Amino acid sequence: CTLYFMYIKVFVYPEARTEAVQSDGDGYVISVGVPASRGLANKRALELLRCYLGPSKRVIRIVSGHHSPHKIVLIEEKS
Repeated sequence: CTLYFMYIKVFVYPEARTEAVQSDGDGYVISVGVPASRGLANKRALELLRCYLGPSKRVIRIVSGHHSPHKIVLIEEKS
């Protein structure tokens, strides 16, 4: 069993009119329709990123930037 992982940069826009995930070359820009309070925007951003990357046995979690719009996200996948 091999473990693959990568870190990506993510910028989250809370309380957006439309939800979207866009690649910006250096990472992703994620617009979410929920407020940033109580971690709601973080949770929704991870859900949208999972859908964008497609179905897999990936573990996706925020490792830096929990209280900032600029985040570092870890993506782990077993093969």
